[in-house]
Amino acid sequence: MTTRTTPGRTVAIIGGGPAGLAAGRLIKLADPNALVTVYERTDSSSETFGFGVGLTEATMSNLAKVDPQTADRMREVSHGGHSLVLRTDAGDVGLHGARNLAIGRAALLEVLTKAALEVGVEIRSGVKAGLDDVSADVIVAADGARSAVRDAVADGLGVHVEYGRLHFMWCGTDFAVDNANFTWRGEGDELFVVHAYPYADDRSTFLIEADDITWEAAGLAANAAATPAGESDTASLKHLERVFARELNGGELLANRTRWAQFPTVTLDRWSTGNVVLIGDAAHTAHYTIGSGTKLAIEDSIALAAALAAHADTDAAFAAYEAARRPSVQRFKHLAARSQNWWTSFRDRAGAAPEATALSYMTRAGNLGIEHYAAEFPEAATVALRGLGAEPSADWSSVDDWVLDLPLETEALRAPSKVIGVEALQEATRVAWNGGAAWEAGHDAFVADAATAPGPVVVVGGPSDPAAVGARIDLAERIRWAGKTVVVEVPDSLRAEAAAAVAVGRADAVVFTA
Repeated sequence: MTTRTTPGRTVAIIGGGPAGLAAGRLIKLADPNALVTVYERTDSSSETFGFGVGLTEATMSNLAKVDPQTADRMREVSHGGHSLVLRTDAGDVGLHGARNLAIGRAALLEVLTKAALEVGVEIRSGVKAGLDDVSADVIVAADGARSAVRDAVADGLGVHVEYGRLHFMWCGTDFAVDNANFTWRGEGDELFVVHAYPYADDRSTFLIEADDITWEAAGLAANAAATPAGESDTASLKHLERVFARELNGGELLANRTRWAQFPTVTLDRWSTGNVVLIGDAAHTAHYTIGSGTKLAIEDSIALAAALAAHADTDAAFAAYEAARRPSVQRFKHLAARSQNWWTSFRDRAGAAPEATALSYMTRAGNLGIEHYAAEFPEAATVALRGLGAEPSADWSSVDDWVLDLPLETEALRAPSKVIGVEALQEATRVAWNGGAAWEAGHDAFVADAATAPGPVVVVGGPSDPAAVGARIDLAERIRWAGKTVVVEVPDSLRAEAAAAVAVGRADAVVFTA
């Protein structure tokens, strides 16, 4: 990281979470002459909201390059070495090996607070600051997904916020689960999903989801309405303790202002306006089922500190920061959106064979193919692929070709392979999909129209960029579940994603385009 030696800027950071504290330290490290102040509305880390958060080795490596001391301290209080499994009554199915890393939010804030203070960052705790309360050359909005700073300057940013269909609740336990896992429970129309992972020797995060049907069947709306602001939804917690009694060993869920929410996907046209720049969840959010806002926040902080150190002009620094971060953030958001789609539709997946669910899960975002999963869990992959009616090849390097070379045998369409020529689809209904979360409520009407279109075969096409292709594969799955035979157009360069889509039933067949 470049270090500035010229007179430093004044920097006010609103929000003392991981994003704000990391940015404060890194800006100060890069420019020792900077006057950096962090404003945090709570009095101490003991008031922090949440339980454990996930980190990635890539993020830790990036942090270690610019701040090895803080990276080492974070690792010392993290909990790692656990695997991720799909947990069923019949046993566990492996998803990926021991490469998970999690840290308690309070422990993380303690490390980052100490690190910021050591380099001379001033931290004003218990101060609820807004734009009118601070004066600085640079104002960093690090106040989270529901950023008040962002709201104050929204006209200059182009703000887009969409709320997901699922309801979710962050809880904890007073024991460490053996491995990160997900499982589901419920009676009647209720279906609750839990994502559990250890973040300390005696603590785990339990993130619990409920779809619309469960929300109604369990009367959760009444519980939420009866819960005062700032308090935990005790009625729902008691119900969940009964639902997950086996997973909790008959114990209780830990709560900390724990209540139902719907995930806000935040997207900005611009990440800065005037002398205000946004980082972390204030600038962008990515669904929790594929990543961590903490990961993105730390990586934003690294990039912003580097940009401010490299450019004396604030506008140039902000432009460099956004140019450095937006491409990777957009890619991550795309992967997270597809993961969110998968979980939104989990009720219709719960009855599949565990190995099939595992393969579908691991390929849900399009960044991993069948070969990646099979390399680590060949037995599970073999069982899942047998569902296609044939014995898969032992040569996993050619598994995509094996899947696509299988004959297509649906009532509406037959062909010697899963790769179809356009000449065979002259009578099919064609729909174009330019993106969007296919499983969200706003697209129900579009799916209904496609599902009731004349003829039994639907071809889904659209732009050729990876994000658009992934979005239409998700749409294809939803139309297929409505009873159509669905063929999706995929660029030949995305052959692995096409094979995975066919293997797990997102599409019946594909048309390869240039």
